[in-house]
Amino acid sequence: MKALAFLILIPFVILRAGENNGRGTKAIATANAFVAVADNPWAVSYNAAGLIQIRSPEFSAFYIPQQFGLPELKTTSLAAAFPIFGGSTGIIVEQFGFELYRTIDFELGYGIALNKRFSVGATFNLERESIKGYGASSNITVDVGLLGKPFDNLAIGFAMNNLTAARAGRGRERLPQVVHFGVRYTPFADFFLSSELEKDVDFPLVFKAGIEERFFDFLDMRFGASNNPDKICAGFAVHYGMFEFGYAGYSHTDLGWTHQIELSIRWNDRE
Repeated sequence: MKALAFLILIPFVILRAGENNGRGTKAIATANAFVAVADNPWAVSYNAAGLIQIRSPEFSAFYIPQQFGLPELKTTSLAAAFPIFGGSTGIIVEQFGFELYRTIDFELGYGIALNKRFSVGATFNLERESIKGYGASSNITVDVGLLGKPFDNLAIGFAMNNLTAARAGRGRERLPQVVHFGVRYTPFADFFLSSELEKDVDFPLVFKAGIEERFFDFLDMRFGASNNPDKICAGFAVHYGMFEFGYAGYSHTDLGWTHQIELSIRWNDRE
């Protein structure tokens, strides 16, 4: 029965590999238009240059109980970021899947400022994939990113995933290679608009946009949308002292609604 279940789930596993559903409730709720935001530990996955915005230790635990309503497609992620060596570094450890198909990811990122307006960063990714009865394999990729703030209320972000065009498997198939370009506009305190273009070399251009606004100094409301495929996203975060609880969800046109939750600890305010 489990083997049959795995055969049924194969299309969804393939979908996950080809579609970036994101990590972190802030990014997901704003439709992953995050390359020019990148202001929490999940910047490791989106744009490591944004890690420079983190000036004190931060930790996050992220959980997807069932993607697209399927409990086998479960994700558990832990992320941490802290200043070190004149910049800031971040680490993500993640497990996805179930007994028959499982991936374990390790990501290590580092961002450093070039000057007061621009920063650069890079992320080293190690993924181990195992399929019961077929063995396991490991893949290594490198991502790079840039973040600029030409004006106090405007940020521009750029990132490229799999810079080295790494390949995997016996067939030496190229792993996804994706370019991101985005902007973030903050017209006033406690509110921002973000938009992003994403292009996988093998898939159509994706446009993403999101907004966030803070109410009453403790509640963040977030909304977003994207195409290819069409998604509507929403979420919120509640702050209490050094703790933050976040929720995000997105609606896939064919596969329904997916829920995510996150608990974060921040030792101090960000820049």
